[in-house]
Amino acid sequence: MSPAAFHADALRSYRLFESTDLDETRELISRVMQPHALEPASSGGGRSYMDFVTLGGLGLGTIGFGDAMRVDVKAVDGYYLLMFCVVGDAEVRTMGRSLQVNRRQGVLCAPGQAFAAHLSPDAEQFVLRIDPVALEMQTGLTASGLASLVPVGGIHLRSWMQQLQLVASSAELLECARSNPAIAMQLERLLIDLFAARHAAHAAESSGHVTKTVSPAFVKRAEAFIEAHCSEPLELLEIANAAGVSARTLRDGFQHFKGVSPMQFVRQLRLERARNALREAPSDVRVAEIALDCGFTHLGRFAIAYKQIFGESPSDTLRIR
Repeated sequence: MSPAAFHADALRSYRLFESTDLDETRELISRVMQPHALEPASSGGGRSYMDFVTLGGLGLGTIGFGDAMRVDVKAVDGYYLLMFCVVGDAEVRTMGRSLQVNRRQGVLCAPGQAFAAHLSPDAEQFVLRIDPVALEMQTGLTASGLASLVPVGGIHLRSWMQQLQLVASSAELLECARSNPAIAMQLERLLIDLFAARHAAHAAESSGHVTKTVSPAFVKRAEAFIEAHCSEPLELLEIANAAGVSARTLRDGFQHFKGVSPMQFVRQLRLERARNALREAPSDVRVAEIALDCGFTHLGRFAIAYKQIFGESPSDTLRIR
C-alpha cells in the first residue's frame, strides 16, 4: 500500500528563490544548507526553486531542480539533514550504502556526514534541518541512536508524519508560529520528540533491541509534572499542556512507552503513594485521610482499586504495617 501524498502547500509562501542559473542556484541553496556541487543531466537545465522556513531549531523546506540532478555534499554543515521525496525519487549514497529515497523512505545524515544524491527529473525534495543541540537536549539521542534509512511511509513514523504534514500544509499554523516564538518552540519540540522517539523505536526493533527504547522527552516531562502534582486534581489536557504536546500525542506516547494511558499512570502513582503512606502511618491515622492526601476523592473506588492491585484492603495494610 502506497503512502499518502505529502503536501507542502503552506511552504510556497516562503519561497527563497527561483532560478534557471545553476551557479545562482548553488549559491542560494548553500546559504541555507551547506556548500555542495550540482551536476545537471542535460545542458539545458530547468527552473530551480527552494521554499524554506525555520521553527526554532528546525528548518523545513522543499527543493526542485526541474531536471535530473546529481548533488554532492562533502559534509553536512553542523545539523542533521533529513530528506525524502515529495514527488519523484532519488538514489542516495552515504556511509558506504546506496539508499532509494522516495515518498516511502528517506535518509538522515548526521553533522559532518557526506552524501551524494541522483535525483529524478521530476523530483521535489522535502528537507528537514534539525539542530543537534535541540535534538540531544530534548531527547538525549545522538547519531549512534538514529539510523540513516528513515521509513517515512511506514507505521512507525505515521504520527510524526501526520504532524509534519499539518505544519507543512497549514498556512495559518505556520503564520502563527512565525509570529509567536512560543508556538514555534512548541511545534519544534513536538516534531523533534515524535521523530526521535518513533525513529529510535524503529531502529531498536530492526536491530532486535526493543527493550532499550527510551521514552521521549515529552513523556518524561509529563511524568515529572504528574509526580509533582499527583495529589492535586489532574486532567489529561492539563498534563498535555505541561508536556508541550496535544492530548492525543500524550496518550499515544504513554501507551507505547509506558503501556498505560496518562490517567492510568496517575492512578498507579497515587496507589503506590497511598500504600507507602499506609505502611508508615501511625495507628491513629484514618485510611480516608491518606486517600485524600494522595489525590483520591472517591473513597469507595479507591478501596476497590487498591485491593485489585495489592490483593488486600487499605485498612489491612494499615493494620499489618
